[in-house]
Amino acid sequence: MTIPDFMMLAAACAPAIHPTTLSAIVMQESQGHIYAIGINGNHKLSHQPSTLSEAITIAEKLKHDGHNFDIGLGQINVKNLEWLNMSLFDLFDPCKNLKALQIILTHCYERTRMKYSSEQTALQAALSCYSMRDFKNSFTKFYMQKITSYAAVQVPALVSVGNESQKFVKLHAGEPERTVKTESFSDSPEELADAFAHQSSGVLDAFTTKGAFPLKKQ
Repeated sequence: MTIPDFMMLAAACAPAIHPTTLSAIVMQESQGHIYAIGINGNHKLSHQPSTLSEAITIAEKLKHDGHNFDIGLGQINVKNLEWLNMSLFDLFDPCKNLKALQIILTHCYERTRMKYSSEQTALQAALSCYSMRDFKNSFTKFYMQKITSYAAVQVPALVSVGNESQKFVKLHAGEPERTVKTESFSDSPEELADAFAHQSSGVLDAFTTKGAFPLKKQ
């Protein structure tokens, strides 16, 4: 397939989200990997799918076996398929995945902006809601540090941490590269785990582990 330019895709598929914020989320969730699959729990993929057919095959098997997993650019959780009125196939489509991301994040933001007077605080709480599915839990400093490290403009976009230059995600269909800068992060296993884990339940996303295909148990 032809991988679209992210800015054009963002404007067409998720116009309600500032492109800098959208790019930051996609960078954190999937590193721009269109077919990324993250499993929550004790299993991990040995490698990420590189084609649509491989992604669908793996996702269908995971769903059939009852796994809780996240899909595509925005790592949309499989449990959201029904209320989003989407299929597994839909979520591996870059545009439809960003539309799903927009629906979820907009829903979160509509709730948080009524609670917080600061637009940035409301946005940060909405991002926490998106990542943990519960905006009532306070967002972690580490989570916000990782997300905002990809952003560089002021409100209404997500404000950057430090002097990071603005970066926009490049979409790809291969194995995602982990490019998050780690020098400012803690070395503890808990903090180095994916900040997009369902923290209330303790399950973690898993993108790029090596081993037997397609699953291995920790």
